[in-house]
Amino acid sequence: MPVTDYDALDALCATCGIAGAYHDIWGIRHQASTETKQSLLGAIGLPVSENADIHRALEREHLRDWERVVAPVLVVAENESPIRVTLTLEPSQTDKAIHWELNEETGEVRRGDWMPGDTSIMAERIVGEIRLKRFEVPLFYLPVTGYHHLIITTANGTQAQTSLIVVPQSCYQPPELDRGCKLWGIALQLYAMRSCRNWGIGDFADLHSAIDILAPLGVNIIGLNPLHALFPHLPERASPYSPTSRDFLNPLYLNIEAIDEYQGSGEVQRLVASKEFQVRLKALRQVELVDYAGVWSAKLEALIILYRCFRQKHIAHNSARAIAFREFQAEGGTDLHEFALFEALQAHFHRQDAAIGCWWLWPELYRNPGSNAVADWAASNTEKVEFHLYLQWNTELQFAEAQMHCSDLGMTVGIYRDLAVGVAKASAQTWAAQPVFALESSIGAPPDDFNLHGQDWKLPPPKPQALIDNAYSPFIKTLRANMRNAGALRIDHVMGLMRLFWVPPKGPPEAGTYLAYPFTDLLGILALESQRNQCLIIGEDLGTVPDDIRSALKSRGVLAYRILYFENNSHQRSFNSPADYPSQAVASVGSHDLPTLSGFWQESDLDMREKLDLFPSAEHRDQLRYTRARDRDEIISALERENLMQVDGMNEEPIGEDLSSKVILPVHRYLARSKAMLMMVQLEDLFCQKTQVNLPGTIDEYPNWRGKLLFKIEDWLDQGRLEYYAQAIERERNPAGTK
Repeated sequence: MPVTDYDALDALCATCGIAGAYHDIWGIRHQASTETKQSLLGAIGLPVSENADIHRALEREHLRDWERVVAPVLVVAENESPIRVTLTLEPSQTDKAIHWELNEETGEVRRGDWMPGDTSIMAERIVGEIRLKRFEVPLFYLPVTGYHHLIITTANGTQAQTSLIVVPQSCYQPPELDRGCKLWGIALQLYAMRSCRNWGIGDFADLHSAIDILAPLGVNIIGLNPLHALFPHLPERASPYSPTSRDFLNPLYLNIEAIDEYQGSGEVQRLVASKEFQVRLKALRQVELVDYAGVWSAKLEALIILYRCFRQKHIAHNSARAIAFREFQAEGGTDLHEFALFEALQAHFHRQDAAIGCWWLWPELYRNPGSNAVADWAASNTEKVEFHLYLQWNTELQFAEAQMHCSDLGMTVGIYRDLAVGVAKASAQTWAAQPVFALESSIGAPPDDFNLHGQDWKLPPPKPQALIDNAYSPFIKTLRANMRNAGALRIDHVMGLMRLFWVPPKGPPEAGTYLAYPFTDLLGILALESQRNQCLIIGEDLGTVPDDIRSALKSRGVLAYRILYFENNSHQRSFNSPADYPSQAVASVGSHDLPTLSGFWQESDLDMREKLDLFPSAEHRDQLRYTRARDRDEIISALERENLMQVDGMNEEPIGEDLSSKVILPVHRYLARSKAMLMMVQLEDLFCQKTQVNLPGTIDEYPNWRGKLLFKIEDWLDQGRLEYYAQAIERERNPAGTK
């Protein structure tokens, strides 16, 4: 029979963290439908088509913690003593002392005993025919921050274990920020960089050159787009926010000529020097949009030769370089192997049939990474798998060199990486960890000004309970991978640590609702990894973010994200002054999802939306144009209040048609004057580019993630006038002339 026990359904949703309603950006309440609730329950492994299903699922959820002696993971603060450990025990397990053994991360072992008494009983429950008792026992020994292992042996010999994670109070911040310094940096879309030498896409050599130019100008941070691995078999899938893995890098950014084997391979040098190949590279450099397929084709051709050379000259002779490669392979472990195996399998099946673009279209025996068929294929195709290990190794080496170069030139932070909110459904990570993901649902966002029906990002969400059952291992691995060789990490949609907006497989995104995550645990682990990696954390907290999330992030030392366009006081109809910006924040004019300053001023983003028929109505379009005109006037008023409309004698000619340096410079000086610890400047703004990086709500209608910068890196200081802007920003950020 159909579901009619709505109270029981709501109780089950509440138990599982599924919100019964949500408020959109305008504060309008949206009630989750019965269909949505059923769909999301099914997505987390609780199919409920009838009332009996609901009651069985409720009982199952209520019994979950009663059926195990101890929870799979316990996250505690470093000042929490004693640690309270909850045990669920049968009578036969409590008539004698319970032994505990704590294996610390350092290798040290601590032991002790508990004698549960009646005073420590928290609750009782009959499960089957056994009366279980829940005790809370104290562990007075608190290990240092880190990952520890607690083993519990009950009176009848039953053994249980839990991961004990001790976390610090706050995330890492560089000492300079603690001293009150105000730093600034440049935000780069690495793929968009032009140069006289690259192969049609910005690469790590271009990044190295950018560091050489920017560090002497007072730049302490270089912010990059996500460098996550994408899809080599489908290179035109260019969004760095929809990767195949967040734990590995995109080899498309490799500087081919800097790979060690290049200098020792006459074959690859002849290929690259050939007239035909040079014509290809010139064409790739000259096109206005990144030709991902063309770039990957050229690089892959060279990489295959380089890998063959590596095997012949190093692997065959077990050279020092081969040993270093094997060490990288060993350190990467199962996760690295499975990623490389996925890449090889996907390439193999795609070559057989171009229609096979997703792992669930592979022959069925290969869809399970643990199957005998997969193991046999890997054993028979070791070089195909190893080729992708070789790509990751060289990519990691070149990226690490970039961060080291930042440090060598005295940058306080250096590389600022960006962590996407999730991975694509057809990704290597969903294949390798299928039980962790709700593959039939996706992450999205509630309705807003530009997406009146909400957004569906087509990224399968992780199941909260699966994260807990795995002691947060997937989350920890992703943090480590993205903090490695980075001075700062921006967490896209940081609200996802507390809740994600789940979109059911059928219906518009607005039909979805929020699902809760273990926020306190995840935030504590974030702080732990931040401290260990000495990595500053920035939380992208735009949109419908509850105040308690922002408060918790602030208390943990996570920097907020403040965009000029959104820093307006709707009641006073004015933009917030520089003094109104919070100090624990990153200030920026815009972001990759927003119009450039020139585009904002000239409404080119609204023109493009109108051209692509993205407005739901003429009234909505007109309202946005009216708001834009008002915002421009209010920005000018804000600049005038700060006496910033004078250019201080810098009378260079404007480089844009309508937006001159009389606006570019004051806007950036305005932000530079803010209290925010960090300020990020987008090169597209300084170069007066109109087109924005990504136009939300579009896929093929607009060339997202393909546009290149206006100037080659060799012309930045001259035509781009970086030194001119840097001097002005540096004076506002650092008026005393000291860092």
